[in-house]
Amino acid sequence: MSFPERIETSRLILRPYVLDDLDAHVEVLSNWDVVQWLSNNVPVPYRREDGENSIREAIQKFQDGQSIQYAIEDKETGRHVGGVRLFTITAETEVGYWMHPDFWGKGLGTEVLKAAISAGFDEGTIVRFVAQTAEKNYGSQAILKKVGFVDGGVVPAEYYRDGHQEGGCTAFFTLDKADWLTQNATQEKVR
Repeated sequence: MSFPERIETSRLILRPYVLDDLDAHVEVLSNWDVVQWLSNNVPVPYRREDGENSIREAIQKFQDGQSIQYAIEDKETGRHVGGVRLFTITAETEVGYWMHPDFWGKGLGTEVLKAAISAGFDEGTIVRFVAQTAEKNYGSQAILKKVGFVDGGVVPAEYYRDGHQEGGCTAFFTLDKADWLTQNATQEKVR
């Protein structure tokens, strides 16, 4: 199986990045309200060159099937909302996401994450997702829990990134495919 080129939710479109996303991508990742919650691997300040490199890498890895990174677009306006990334296509993979603050507090993070997780599990290779957040990023932690992730405590050493000791993402969450399937089967019965 493979990943869909385009995923539509009720309010959003997830699609592979293109070079035309550069200005909006840099705008989102230049915003301190966003970047303060991301891994220390995201450069601050985030420059146009960083964005070009990131998008080119995302395009190449999507084409090669090594990693899936979708740009998120608002269906109604076509505005670039942010992005979501499945770091690898292996049995266990990490997922990360970011959104412009204009789109926070509207349930869009949950919508994006559910769509990405569903596509990941449907593809057939992935059986477990992990995610990291900053310890005080309560909004992101709430999204992860709504989608079905469970709190795994402190990030295990094998998931450390550069700069882990100086801050960044230190809270760890997991979601197994069996739990995802059970949760979604239960939700279908309730409807």
